Amino acid sequence: MAQPHIQVILADETIPDSLHSALQRTAATAAFWPLSEAVRPGRTPPADVVVVVVPDDPTELAGPLRRLFDRLAESPRATIVLRASGAALPSLSFPPTLPVTFFSGHNDHELSGRLNAMLAMRPCLESLQRDAVAHRRNGETIAKRYANQLRLASQVQREFLPEELPRFGAASFDLVFRPVDYVSGDIYDVHRLDETHVGIALADATGHGIPAALLTVYIKRALRGKEIENGSYRILSPDEVLARLNDDILDARLTECPFVAAVYAVLNIETYELTLARGGAPFPIHRSGAGELCILASQGTIVGVSPGMRCEVRTLQLRPGDSVLFYSDGLERIVAPESAARDVPPQVRRAARQLARARRAAYRVRSVTEEPDSAATALLEPPGPAAASPVANSSWLGTLQTEGPTAALAQIAGRQRALRRMGYPLDDLTVLCLNIDA
Repeated sequence: MAQPHIQVILADETIPDSLHSALQRTAATAAFWPLSEAVRPGRTPPADVVVVVVPDDPTELAGPLRRLFDRLAESPRATIVLRASGAALPSLSFPPTLPVTFFSGHNDHELSGRLNAMLAMRPCLESLQRDAVAHRRNGETIAKRYANQLRLASQVQREFLPEELPRFGAASFDLVFRPVDYVSGDIYDVHRLDETHVGIALADATGHGIPAALLTVYIKRALRGKEIENGSYRILSPDEVLARLNDDILDARLTECPFVAAVYAVLNIETYELTLARGGAPFPIHRSGAGELCILASQGTIVGVSPGMRCEVRTLQLRPGDSVLFYSDGLERIVAPESAARDVPPQVRRAARQLARARRAAYRVRSVTEEPDSAATALLEPPGPAAASPVANSSWLGTLQTEGPTAALAQIAGRQRALRRMGYPLDDLTVLCLNIDA
């Protein structure tokens, strides 16, 4: 077995007499380095125990001593700090992973006892260091494996989403889909039900990450807009589709992300009549070809809460130039970042205010139903002296009215990217826009 070694690092030119005597009472070899040598790049004391001798006032050496302790912490070994004069030491800053003890140094018997005890600690410290390195490597391996699994989950989830949004005669679709992570709690779908009907769905599962993403896959399979029986079929009404989804979620007895906010619509591509129902999702927005905005408000609770769910069905006759926007509640954090991120540092909030500050667009909004207390009504009400919702101050509605949905969606996507770079806490964002060509 190799003879143990003690490395003495001198931050003071004086060596305490007690240290000479204590070193002779150990079975270890000893070497002396000045502090300037010990903190040189690439210099690590090859020792089982390190002794650091500091002057009476180590304040001026606080920086070099901290660098020394940081380097010793990379390969922890027992360290003792003492004063050349033998006086009591003030506490010095050192990494929590470095085993450091402070000693006045005037008692050579006690000092030799400490040195011998520290020499005996060396095998334990080496074992702990090996374990720490192994755990760190295992942690890095697990993190890489988890990241790969997330990427695979993202790929699987996107395979359930339409690669390209289809066109049906004059009916086309635009999309903004921005997950905050690899996988999303939002899901959308546009699918043909028969020769004259198209199903449109957008759902937002509660929560984030893998559990919410798994639920979206389940939702995609459960949103069945057509019932086939005895060689014939029946197109289900939107409220019936959501009611069946509600029953399926309740029957599944999900423990993670059991609730869903969803909207489902059926478009007749011959007459362009749109019927829709919503279950807890934000009210869709209708933009006429002339730029007039209105909300498509309807009653409907969140999906997956209680049995016997009932949703109100709304019907809208679309005309050339009309658009309908379906969106998840992640839109609120994009168009109203100040109210959605009160926990963000003030300097970031100020930057976001500069980003969100824009001209007020003069737009006129009419509501299909009388629901003045609904979130969607507040979202579209023109800003007034007592306006409670900061969303009304966003410029994107003005862009939607004056420039159309394509420009409005581009503005939303750009703002989402900017807020994400600034560190705002964002939700998954999905905006699906149905357009009827003029």
